[in-house]
Amino acid sequence: MDFEKYSKYITDRRYSKLLNILNKRSDYFTFVFENFYDSHNICAGLRSIEGFGFQDVHVIEGKNKFEISKGITQGAHKWLTINKYDTVNKCKNELQKRGYKFYIAEPNDEYPPLDRMEFKNEAAFLFGQEGYGVSDAARELADGFFYIPINGFVESFNVSVTVAITAYILRNFLESKLKEDKWLLSEDKKDRVLEDWFKKENSIKKILRAKNKI
Repeated sequence: MDFEKYSKYITDRRYSKLLNILNKRSDYFTFVFENFYDSHNICAGLRSIEGFGFQDVHVIEGKNKFEISKGITQGAHKWLTINKYDTVNKCKNELQKRGYKFYIAEPNDEYPPLDRMEFKNEAAFLFGQEGYGVSDAARELADGFFYIPINGFVESFNVSVTVAITAYILRNFLESKLKEDKWLLSEDKKDRVLEDWFKKENSIKKILRAKNKI
């Protein structure tokens, strides 16, 4: 990618920050949301996913179209690669091609606690809508299930909290159990992500808009 095409329009400090964050980014673990009637729950989760340095998110829309709520994401969605699908089968097939295993969050202590699980390959973590959970179709496609331990009276955490805890545990796993060259973005993916980030910088967006009007 021709970095100078974009980098000349932002400050050195901003460019350095983009590169610093990019160099810590990971797509070894990815997050999947299935058929949420309230997009706010997904948007709240996006902030945690981005904050813990994960890049990819997959949304299975089903009957419920996913819409970004900027007030909730606080801009976090701009820095993520968000993929959308009509069905869970299409999502699973796409991720399976890339070598991902499919894991589902369940509020049931018969499943292994996430912080005690080991992951030797890329994994996708699927979350269902509050009150209903994941679909039967998703369950049939799952490679495994996991549980977030609860020590109080409540029977489950809400989705955004579950996503935040999951992202925190997974980030710790990456940094403590795996070598960086296994879980950091590939150089090719870094280039694609950085170009996308450049285009979302306000100063660059103004330049691109001006050129498109010429």
